[in-house]
Amino acid sequence: MNKKVLLLLVVMVCTFTIAQAQVNYLKGYAILKDGTRINGLIGKFEQDPWFNQRYILFKDSAEFAANPKLKAKKYRADDLQSYQMGNLIYDKVHFVDTENLQLKSLGTNDHMLERLATGRINAHKFYQYPPDTQGFIGTEEEYIEWQKKNHNDLLNGYKILIAKDKEAKRKNAFDVEMLKYFEDTPEVAQKFKDGSYGNEPVTQKKGLAARMVALAKKVAFKPQEAEAIVKAINDYNKKN
Repeated sequence: MNKKVLLLLVVMVCTFTIAQAQVNYLKGYAILKDGTRINGLIGKFEQDPWFNQRYILFKDSAEFAANPKLKAKKYRADDLQSYQMGNLIYDKVHFVDTENLQLKSLGTNDHMLERLATGRINAHKFYQYPPDTQGFIGTEEEYIEWQKKNHNDLLNGYKILIAKDKEAKRKNAFDVEMLKYFEDTPEVAQKFKDGSYGNEPVTQKKGLAARMVALAKKVAFKPQEAEAIVKAINDYNKKN
């Protein structure tokens, strides 16, 4: 089979992918659209976190205790205000991902996003969704590697969406000058500029080479940069 050339049109639909997804149920609760709170177990998609942005799989605590084989009930983003599973809190956030518009995104741009910070600056983690359709030509072996790469690209390509005060439009913290968000709190601004939060120090050099080097470092050390940005935002919120 590996020697044969394959022409595939991959349709990325939830019903197909869920069967292969790894789901770990954690204790938590959800606040429904009408304000009702429900307590139980919520499924966390360990390797496909974008599914948790669209909906949750929920098992009522009492019903699960009576029947461990209880089938999960699905609540979509439109049905929810927020939810918590384990230590993670998710809020409903309106965001139009103009870089990745898809058919599934045309109906709603409300997502349940992991909360990273709350206060004068709100921050949430956003994953792009797998494409509705993809074309591929190659061997079965090449197809498997292609799938892995696409999956890793989605996992590593997350955004940190931020909004300060009454800003309606959220921006990606990796693409903006964070110093401008901290400028009214000099102590935080200086620490961020120096790299004291663990971030890449903000260089004053405006040359193309300097900007390219700084950008390359941010990409290479994205998890550390993300952690530093969130740490700085939380520090800013505490001081304000």
